[in-house]
Amino acid sequence: MKGFVLSNLRCLKHLMVLALLAPGLSVQAAKPDPACVAGGLIENSVVDCAGIEIGLDCPGDNESQPAVLTLKNATVKNLVISASGGADGIHCTEGDCVIENVVWLDICEDAATLKHKGKSLTIIGGAAYNYPEGPGGKPDKVFQHNSKNSTIHVKGGFELHGTHGKLWRSCGNCTNNGGPRHLILEDVVVDADLYAISGLNRNYGDTVDIKNLKVKSYREGLPIICEEYKGIVKNSDAESAAYGETWDSEHCKVKKSDIVPF
Repeated sequence: MKGFVLSNLRCLKHLMVLALLAPGLSVQAAKPDPACVAGGLIENSVVDCAGIEIGLDCPGDNESQPAVLTLKNATVKNLVISASGGADGIHCTEGDCVIENVVWLDICEDAATLKHKGKSLTIIGGAAYNYPEGPGGKPDKVFQHNSKNSTIHVKGGFELHGTHGKLWRSCGNCTNNGGPRHLILEDVVVDADLYAISGLNRNYGDTVDIKNLKVKSYREGLPIICEEYKGIVKNSDAESAAYGETWDSEHCKVKKSDIVPF
């Protein structure tokens, strides 16, 4: 029975992928750009992957895995990350990066990370899935934000499905940790089971700004929308303590009217 359920989940996900990619496929190149290869580097360019599926592997949810793709001041669009090959997702390691119309069939460690020299990471459309039965293990964050003085912007109808920890987390215990880090969510759909939408570090001046966030079966506190923490430096004796959910504050710039249950 378990195998039957997993097989049907995979079929369902692939059907949803086709639906999500269909608008982009009608205008994209007939063939994928040669740069669309697992483990590849895309630098100072816009690359259209024409809806192909790529991946590395997924030995578990550890942080030491390589990136499926590395972006340096670049854009990748119309791509599927395989269910068993998500590794550490897509890394933006430098400049301004865009991930457009990309679908993660099953997140391994993270879907995407804004690394230390990244200025901004914009996710437009697409979708991300994570299932406890998948190769990535326990649910974790979807978008990891490490770079200081930078912004992650998720918009354009991006969809979240499955089971997750958080949609976004400003690194709670990075080496030489600090901030500020900023999250902007606009027109995002959450049809998922997760603990929180966002987690920021109050002491580093982080902010979260949310508009038109649709959350299935939402009721206050389930999930937490914006939770404030105390960020710490990695290997210190302190803990990244949670202060709890806040609304319409200096750091959590979100009103209850910005959350739309469905």
